[in-house]
Amino acid sequence: MLKLVITILFKFLTYNLTFVSMNKALKANERELIKLIRFFSKRAEQLTENEELSEDQQQLTQACQNLEKQLLQHADNRAAILDKRTRLEKLIEDNAQCPKCQKADMLKKQAVTTNEHGWKLNTYRCRRCNTGFTWNRPNNPWHMMAFLEQYIKELEESLEHGIEPSLRLQTETAIPQLQDSLFRLRPVLQDSDDEVEALTEKEREMDKLIHQFKNYLLIEKIKLDTYQE
Repeated sequence: MLKLVITILFKFLTYNLTFVSMNKALKANERELIKLIRFFSKRAEQLTENEELSEDQQQLTQACQNLEKQLLQHADNRAAILDKRTRLEKLIEDNAQCPKCQKADMLKKQAVTTNEHGWKLNTYRCRRCNTGFTWNRPNNPWHMMAFLEQYIKELEESLEHGIEPSLRLQTETAIPQLQDSLFRLRPVLQDSDDEVEALTEKEREMDKLIHQFKNYLLIEKIKLDTYQE
């Protein structure tokens, strides 16, 4: 008997912990709708116990349960996509160093600025020599891709002019490496952009569905409260 009680308690705690975790992924309007859904689900359980659940009420309950699953799945999917996006945004490491003392160990990031190309760059202050500066590379992979494209073009143009053999060799070696980095980076960013675009469209659809279904359930609840009075 004790073993059975412990098992039931464990399942209950696991369920509640899971739901709390899911709640973090839900938006305010989604949480409000789930509260309404669970109100009608609980009422359906009571009606079922009393053998008073009508066919219409059963259909409503099924629709509520299906929508709740859809909401939770959508919230989890949204959280996964946004988490992936956040990790991508942090993919670029500046490896900045002070232009005056050439040190990197006492740099403090201060802000983000935008250059003439529209690329976002980090600004720093060196606490060693009190020098403020903007690092000359983008701080995110999307703008870094544009930076690499321009840099490769500049390197290719430099080969068309007379440069010393050692520098030419370094440039000819660097270009394929940069092109390979660009080749691997581009599809990853494109996939993320496509996911976010699809998510944005899905969000619009879900917000419309939530608004309509929430209003419908509120009306049904008002009818129920009026009938009970």
